[in-house]
Amino acid sequence: MTVRPTVALSLLVVVLGAFASAQSDTDDGNYRFQTRPPLPDASVMPTLANGNIGFVAYGEYVHLNGVYNGLRGKSHRARIPNYGNIQLTACSPSSPGGVADTCTYQLNMRTGKFVTVEETGDYRLVHEMYPHRYYDTVLVNRIRIQRLGSTNTITARLSQIPGLQAADFTWQPSTEFVMWGQLYKSQCGVTVQVEEPTVQAFGHNVCVTYPAIPETVQIEPDTMAREFLFFTAFTMTEEDGRRQLEVVTGLTGAQEETLHMREMDRLWERYGISVERNDELDRVIKASAFYLFSSLPAHQVATSSGRYPFYGLAPAGLGRGGIEEQEYQGHSFWDTEIWMYPSILLMDPINAAKVLSYRTTVIGGARMNAMKHGFEGIQFPWESAFTGTEVTPDCCPEVADFQHHITADIVFAARQYFYATGNTDWLKSHGCRLAADSSLFWLSRASYNNATDLYDIHNAMGPDEDHPNVSNNAFTNVMAAHNLFFGEFASCYCRDQTVNETVRRELLQVARGLTLLYDAAGDFHPQFEGYQPGTPIKQADTVLLIYPLQHPMNVSTKANNLRQYSQVTRENGPAMTWAIHTIGHLELGEVQQAATMFDKSYRQYLRAPFNVWSENGNNEPGAGNFITGAGGFLQSLINGYAGVRLHQDRLEIKNARLPPDTRSLHLPTVEYRGVLFALTVNETGIKVAIRVEGQPDLKLTVDGTERRICKDCEYEGTTAIIQQTKDQIFEGCRLRPTTLGVKVADQTDAAPALRTTALAFLSVIICSLLSKMF
Repeated sequence: MTVRPTVALSLLVVVLGAFASAQSDTDDGNYRFQTRPPLPDASVMPTLANGNIGFVAYGEYVHLNGVYNGLRGKSHRARIPNYGNIQLTACSPSSPGGVADTCTYQLNMRTGKFVTVEETGDYRLVHEMYPHRYYDTVLVNRIRIQRLGSTNTITARLSQIPGLQAADFTWQPSTEFVMWGQLYKSQCGVTVQVEEPTVQAFGHNVCVTYPAIPETVQIEPDTMAREFLFFTAFTMTEEDGRRQLEVVTGLTGAQEETLHMREMDRLWERYGISVERNDELDRVIKASAFYLFSSLPAHQVATSSGRYPFYGLAPAGLGRGGIEEQEYQGHSFWDTEIWMYPSILLMDPINAAKVLSYRTTVIGGARMNAMKHGFEGIQFPWESAFTGTEVTPDCCPEVADFQHHITADIVFAARQYFYATGNTDWLKSHGCRLAADSSLFWLSRASYNNATDLYDIHNAMGPDEDHPNVSNNAFTNVMAAHNLFFGEFASCYCRDQTVNETVRRELLQVARGLTLLYDAAGDFHPQFEGYQPGTPIKQADTVLLIYPLQHPMNVSTKANNLRQYSQVTRENGPAMTWAIHTIGHLELGEVQQAATMFDKSYRQYLRAPFNVWSENGNNEPGAGNFITGAGGFLQSLINGYAGVRLHQDRLEIKNARLPPDTRSLHLPTVEYRGVLFALTVNETGIKVAIRVEGQPDLKLTVDGTERRICKDCEYEGTTAIIQQTKDQIFEGCRLRPTTLGVKVADQTDAAPALRTTALAFLSVIICSLLSKMF
């Protein structure tokens, strides 16, 4: 951290500038949350992050992307003392004399800053704390002193409150160096415990570079205002820390601020969903988007420091997860691909690709996991951190043992990325191996049922964690079929030598032959074999067939699925369930029921005063900054009320409706195959405003009439479709529709012979012998 006081400003400049902080006063007030002392519990304080470093405002520890400590299930985000935790002593919760009643605290989401203000009739102190969006290894503290009524020297007392040197690291003696006449310290350490010794040979190196801050900063009587900057660098090496600070301290305050705000602007240009005539809802939307994208990297960052590739999204984000068995320890679950990723994909495909890249980075661990359990290909663990091996804590063995759908969930996200971008370069470099090897897992996971002439998946658990070790969970089987079909296509396109033509025929046979339970009398899909109507469930499971899986079924079946399971879902279930129910009701045209579920999906999960998402509703304790819930909520807006749906050959906008008590819903950026457009839903329909034309071989129809895809063109109507005009055949390979429940005997182009489990193979032999005997 380096301190750089600006030169004293003249009265004229101060009057004209009135500090850069005044800029925030012109922002939309819905970007800001403000409170007075006392500050709330740390569990509901806002998280500040930039995709590389993350921390809780006023928190004593920082987490660094990809840096974990602990063996297997004890792996958690390593806690790095936050030497950038600088506070105005008068406003610090740790102040010996108590917090002054002249203090206020504000989260400014537009700028990504936590702002503390102490104001009297004599002076105004403004303290901004934020992780820099361009220099993403740097935490910035900016303190401004402004003279108001006093004619005396004005002094601000500062406190620096890092956490203790946690047991996560073996710390080396600190070193000192001088740069530009300033003494700096660098504290370096190595994490104590690797996550999986067979994969990770060494711990993580981390260095924090900083100077000790002065106890006070002040302005003299002849100075109207002054600004002080403190930078803290969190890097892998001491050299990186020095180099980063040398660069950032060489900037003016205005230059540093401009680079930060450039990246913040780019994010809000994509994530800045808004509604009119409902400020409360608008603030919920902005908070949900902010907390979600805070854990994502900027599109452009300084490259002067080494860093890990992006290491995924955890349910509580980058700023939390440093304590065992709390806030999911910073692990990645299915939450990433099913709840957070879909909104990112349609607004920000650049970061969607980075989210997917985490899984391909740790694919070696998934391969080990499959081998350990006797399966082929790759099996992603239920909880993943640095190595991609299983890191579920010992408390919860059933989720690791049975929730195998996560492998298909990840490949479903990859499939959606291909739908949205058509990126064949990515398919060749990342997607093919992911899709092909995961399809081998499901090929070895499914077993042939001689009685039904179909394939079953036993020993499974769907999203409903109240029912482990079941057979033919509807969600799992449909997801597995998606995985198998995509694996067959990808291995064909990339001419895979392992998943060759013979194996691809087997993939098709198993995919089509997977069992999808259906109760004809009740016209609904039982959640698993033996499920009895009325049995309580934890959360959305089979209703996910409506969305996001968009599995073809009669309208009456959709309605019965939704009705059947909504009546038995736990009232204290996770927020995402109610978001999915919202989308389901909207698809069925049940607007009032949708509004009820929509309100239920967010109101009980937000915590004042900073609209922080909590895992549990009704003020029950749970993980803080629960961006899983935020992601589900955003889907209810994008894919529910805005009516945006992604398909293999098109993007559709239909059945768009206004959220409750609003006049308009605005999505500033939707991106499909390079076409960038803004979408506005109003009382009469929709408006599509195109900013970038995108790829060729696309056509746009609005209310059934073809329209030009052209920059600055705007169209109004009730439905819009961007359709691919080319036949979806890639070098002779076609991605086939996901169809289940086709008996092997009724299939015409699948494998004449296939690998089966030992039990299934034995059944075939026995049946053959019996037929010859009688």
